[in-house]
Amino acid sequence: MIREIHVYRDGDLLFSDVIVPNHDLDTKAVMMLVASSAKKLPEWKIDSMEIERFRYVYMNSHDTQFIITTDRQASVQKATEALMQMVSKFMTAFERVLESDDWKTTDFSPFTAGFRSIVSRVPVKVCLAGHGGTGKTTLLELATLPSQAPPQEYVPTFFGDKALLKADFGPYVFSIFDLGGQDRFVQEWGKIIRAGSIVVIVTDSTRENIAWTRRVAYPVLKNELPYARAIAIANKQDLPGALSPEEVGKRLGVPAYGMQANRREFRDRWLQLLKGVAFEEIDFKVVGEIEVE
Repeated sequence: MIREIHVYRDGDLLFSDVIVPNHDLDTKAVMMLVASSAKKLPEWKIDSMEIERFRYVYMNSHDTQFIITTDRQASVQKATEALMQMVSKFMTAFERVLESDDWKTTDFSPFTAGFRSIVSRVPVKVCLAGHGGTGKTTLLELATLPSQAPPQEYVPTFFGDKALLKADFGPYVFSIFDLGGQDRFVQEWGKIIRAGSIVVIVTDSTRENIAWTRRVAYPVLKNELPYARAIAIANKQDLPGALSPEEVGKRLGVPAYGMQANRREFRDRWLQLLKGVAFEEIDFKVVGEIEVE
């Protein structure tokens, strides 16, 4: 997912828009480093660098440096395409300004709408990972089909399903992937989850399922999505013997949130959790930092 944009000229910040702040690094220092690298590039040449869990994709055009910050796990191709669109739109609006000294006094803030319109065309990839029968498909339908009651019977997902989710996540649109949870499919997850920014680990809140998740799912997730953000869903909280979300989170090593995905009244909670992890407003864990015995 695209998190920020910064535009520099002669070391001055012309424009920035921060959708999801980066609290892990000194943004100003990083931007000075990246802008310096961008300034050395030939016209319209695109390059990128990775620092911790972030990727910086940058370009130099008209002696102006354009930088977008994305999740490191996100698609480089989509980030590059978005940067090209963004620079083209920016130049359409401000090329004459940049060719004179007027850029020093110009207000570039109206470009915010143009930038965010580009961001909205790059879906944030969310992966629902867990064993079969834990409620992944029910969560997918709870989020995307509010006019229909969630399914009450388990229907196995063959390999994986996906759906686009548009809700109060502006400017983001989510592309949610429901991964087939049967053992024979887990080793194939890598074909689906590449470029996933968010992983939702779905459990049925039992000891056996948590043990399976750590033993079978974690190695694949850590190998394929080491820089993605993860939360856990402690589903089926209404069943006898269900472990509490706090206990599920402790055993998984990932913040866990209680859910009853087969009840429509939990839809708002589910959407708020998705929004919370996307905007980093709730606790999460970076996949690569999850401890596995």
